[in-house]
Amino acid sequence: AIAGAASSLRTLGDKMSPAERLELLASIEEETGRLARFVANLLDMSRIEAGGLKVNRDLVSITDVVQGAVERSRKAFPTQPVRVSLAPDLPFVRGDDKLLEQVVFNLLDNAHKYAGDGGATIHARQEGGEIVLTVTDEGPGIKPAELERIFEKFYRGGRSDGRKAGTGLGLSISRRLVEAMGGTIVAQSPAVRRRGTRFVVRLPVAQPTPIASSPAA
Repeated sequence: AIAGAASSLRTLGDKMSPAERLELLASIEEETGRLARFVANLLDMSRIEAGGLKVNRDLVSITDVVQGAVERSRKAFPTQPVRVSLAPDLPFVRGDDKLLEQVVFNLLDNAHKYAGDGGATIHARQEGGEIVLTVTDEGPGIKPAELERIFEKFYRGGRSDGRKAGTGLGLSISRRLVEAMGGTIVAQSPAVRRRGTRFVVRLPVAQPTPIASSPAA
């Protein structure tokens, strides 16, 4: 797609209207971003499998993570809406803020591939000792038999309408990263009005670090 659009611009650009040129440039930009995300995911998977990906266990604000991922998503998919609902004063989790942001972005990326104009909805709340984060789309949904298989490396299962998209890496990487931070991730479908998919991430709330007592004088 990139080569075709670039070739059209080179050979026919002077005969195109400004709108047609902008459309081709937007296509090149979109495909370039998709390719960059694929390469990044491939490198992450290689590091995970080789045991070379360091996962920090710092105190992380879910609110900051979601805001960062949503900002990236809106830049990558400017026409796709993202609705955000975060409970106030969410406690910290212990993990890697950059990798956790990548997980949320991967889930939004997956939602945008199937949701059409419906976009995605992201929620975060506390349930007992866990933070529960959900990303929901209103696309065609996932076949029940594939709700676990979609987390396998390179598996590209079709949605219930037969559509396939993506590289089969983002969800697999996301599960491995979430589990490395002590959490879980599952897919549920249908999610909304008998369609769509919801991804549910659960992460344990960070426990306060005990303060060492001073030795008695």
